[in-house]
Amino acid sequence: MTYDDDNGGGRQFAAGLLIGALLGAGVALLFAPQSGEDTRRLIRKKAKRLAAGAQDRFDDVKDRIRQARRKAEDALSD
Repeated sequence: MTYDDDNGGGRQFAAGLLIGALLGAGVALLFAPQSGEDTRRLIRKKAKRLAAGAQDRFDDVKDRIRQARRKAEDALSD
């Protein structure tokens, strides 16, 4: 299996890189020399940011799907 842009390999690589970075950041937070309360607060803040980013991406994908559906419906009705 090759990873070229035609098959979405670039997106897969970017997704893997992002997941790896998030896991690395999580491990770093767990081993950071700070109090447990500070670490939990930091994890909570980062999790909220990550959730908001995921929601934004989801909304973008949803909008793109709606646009594609409208285009397809317009093309079929012509």
